[in-house]
Amino acid sequence: MNESIKRWLSLCLVVAAVTFTVGACSSSTTTSSTISPTTVTTATTESFSGSLVQNGADVYPFTVKQDGSSLLVGFTSITPASDTLGVGIGAWDATTATCGLNQSQNDAAKAGNTALSGTASLGNYCARVYDTGNLPDGQTVTFTLQVQHY
Repeated sequence: MNESIKRWLSLCLVVAAVTFTVGACSSSTTTSSTISPTTVTTATTESFSGSLVQNGADVYPFTVKQDGSSLLVGFTSITPASDTLGVGIGAWDATTATCGLNQSQNDAAKAGNTALSGTASLGNYCARVYDTGNLPDGQTVTFTLQVQHY
C-alpha cells in the first residue's frame, strides 16, 4: 500500500473516531419550561359598624378565599375616642352561628391602629368585638371595624 493512501486512511479513521466521540457526548434532549399563569387576587376590605354597651359583644363573619393570605384587623373609629374595645378572630360555625375566639385577640384595641395581624388559611372566620370591662354603665360606644384579607 502506498504511503499516501495509508496516511489518508489513518486520517479518515481519526476523523471518524472524533466524530463518533463528539456525537456520543452530545445530547438531543431538549428542555422546555412552561410558565403557568398565576391567579392575582386583590385584597378584600370589609367594614363592620356597630355599637356596644357595658359587657356587650357583636360578631361579624367573613370568608378567607386564598390560603396563606395576610389578615389585618383594626378599628377605623371608636366613639368616644378615649374608649378601648376588645377584638378577636376565631373560627365561624355557620350551623350554630357561633364565633370561637381561638385564633387571636386584643383586649385593648384603639381606633387608627392595627389590632391584629397574621396569616390566615382558607376558611370561614369571624371577628368578635367586645367590652373588656372598660365601658361605664349607661354608656354606648359606636365603632367601625375593618377586616382586610384575601
